[in-house]
Amino acid sequence: MQTFHTRKSYGPPRRPVSKSYSSRLESVENYQNRIIVNEYMGTITQHLRVLEKESSVNPSMIDLQPEVKWYMRPYLVNFIIQMHSSLKLKPQTLFLCWNIIDRYCAKRIAFKQHYQLIGCTALWIASKYEDKKSRVPTVKELNTMCSNVYDDSMFREMEIHILSTLNWSIGHTTLEDILQLAVKSSDPDGKEQLNQPIQLYKGNTPTVSAILAVSRFLCELSLYDRNYLKFSTSAIGITCFLMSCSILNMDVGTNYISQLIESFEKKSSNLFTYKEDDLTEDEDESFFYEAAVKENQNNFSNGPFINGFDGHESLNEIRMISLNLFKSMLDPSNVLIEKYTSLGVMTVVKRFIQENNLHQVDQSLIDQDIEEPVNNDMTNMAYSFSHTSFELTNLLLSFNENCSFLLPKVHRNISITSSGDSIFGTSCESPSNFSSFSSISSATSYYSDSALNSDLKSNLI
Repeated sequence: MQTFHTRKSYGPPRRPVSKSYSSRLESVENYQNRIIVNEYMGTITQHLRVLEKESSVNPSMIDLQPEVKWYMRPYLVNFIIQMHSSLKLKPQTLFLCWNIIDRYCAKRIAFKQHYQLIGCTALWIASKYEDKKSRVPTVKELNTMCSNVYDDSMFREMEIHILSTLNWSIGHTTLEDILQLAVKSSDPDGKEQLNQPIQLYKGNTPTVSAILAVSRFLCELSLYDRNYLKFSTSAIGITCFLMSCSILNMDVGTNYISQLIESFEKKSSNLFTYKEDDLTEDEDESFFYEAAVKENQNNFSNGPFINGFDGHESLNEIRMISLNLFKSMLDPSNVLIEKYTSLGVMTVVKRFIQENNLHQVDQSLIDQDIEEPVNNDMTNMAYSFSHTSFELTNLLLSFNENCSFLLPKVHRNISITSSGDSIFGTSCESPSNFSSFSSISSATSYYSDSALNSDLKSNLI
């Protein structure tokens, strides 16, 4: 009698091929998820505020590193971005990775020969925190990407060392989190009103996909330079969102800020009216106005402004970040160019720069405004912008003459130091047009998806 011997298999069992998911079921789940999330937005925002504060980085501590210098940072950023793309990890993973690197380097001495090891291990930790298990790279994969420079045991040792340095606290409010809050608050596709056809809730609309694609490009630009560490994550994310709307010639960002300013000024006016009744002859009116605004700021938290919105102080900070992004946007790295050219983003950005003659802007004036805030005070953000920088930020953020909050009476902290006509004319609209973007899920999108790349490129160009 013939016997058959079954071959013994080693390793984990093979995963069955998942069946295709019902598109209508996915739409219904996304619709219900939006309803549930709305009930917890206050708690979510408060948690993100706490995480942002606890995971903030002091760049002056990294300045003290004896071997690792700031000129090395762009090389490691390029390497990490390439690894992140090849492994098809979530956008949150990349931003969390760099927060881990910066927090570690602000607390421990990092040797030059271990800088790449720190970066790879931080990406490994971030992927375990953000991505599903099947996407997390193995130690062998990490070592291969590092050209087998390190032993496998070194990754494990570095992982324990980083985690212990950070007190096993990995949570961070990433730039992607702020982008998602900005999209939810501005509601560019009208989904937050929950009155759209159910089939539209399967994924992002072309409008949202376009905004996220350009916003992520700007967010990744902010990883290269030390200057961005002086600002909060939420402020950088909001600025990237507003600039992306401007580059794409959308009024979504401008409308959202206008509504926010109107609501803020109304609340401040009500508080000031209440305080004004208690004024005596010896008390200064400005003192009570500042007290009213401060009280309003503490109680006014909206969408991506997780630390509160304090009117034109917040706008001044956004203007300063937009100037930094403008400089970075004119000279992106080859890695970012290659990555976002396939998505069609670089075509839109290049068109925006060329048609607005941004290459002709006097860089020396911009550099002076970036490097010399009033009283060198980075906490109060009391900046004085030159005429060129002020008009440039209006263009970058689509703050045109139709914006009510640009009236002179509300320019409390902006001093225009020169006179003359606008260097960009009277219109602040971007000529960059697009037909549509591929509808994708922002939480699970991967940049290297070939079908998505071809679709985005064909719709952008």
